[in-house]
Amino acid sequence: MKKKISLGSILIVLLLFFLQVTGILPNTEKKQSQADVPHNTTTTTKHVTIEAVDLDNPPRLEKITVLRIRNVDGDTFAFYVHDKEYKLRLLMVDTPESVKPNLAVQPFGKEASAFTKDKLANGDISIVFDKGEIKDSYGRYLAYVYVKDEMLQTALLKAGLGIVRYVNVGGDSYVNELLAAQKSAQSMQLGVWQEKNYVVKKSNGYYQYNER
Repeated sequence: MKKKISLGSILIVLLLFFLQVTGILPNTEKKQSQADVPHNTTTTTKHVTIEAVDLDNPPRLEKITVLRIRNVDGDTFAFYVHDKEYKLRLLMVDTPESVKPNLAVQPFGKEASAFTKDKLANGDISIVFDKGEIKDSYGRYLAYVYVKDEMLQTALLKAGLGIVRYVNVGGDSYVNELLAAQKSAQSMQLGVWQEKNYVVKKSNGYYQYNER
């Protein structure tokens, strides 16, 4: 005996098919959630020491541990690899002079130098090279300096003990972060920003010190 299919059954099947095709009815297949999708990341977990690095072609935007480093002033350093001394300068940050020959100590120069020295005393120091030039015209290496996870450039700017300066293509990956730190100190008139006519704006939009 043949089983009759009612018109109502056919309509229900067609309705369910329509709802599933249009997405109104959820598909029963398991979908891969966003958490299940692998994500690429640029952060590296390996620890590179300065002794293992080719200083003529160092890794870029990667932390390099430095065990022996001292500051010369607020923005200049000496670090040592196999007992050989190398000079280093902070990228994009200029602190007032405190040891420059034939130039009187500038306001907040000693404070900036002491600030940097105190930060280095905490240990766990690393440097990071940007994508551009690794040395300046004086032969000094150019890098970001980190104390643990804190960038020293940012700390100096937030304290009003430096200004954003010498910004060049390829060495400006963190310029927006540094400008924000500078703006914070400027708005609160901290450090160099409390001295009238001490910091002046240049035509390129950045600042410089009035030598005294």
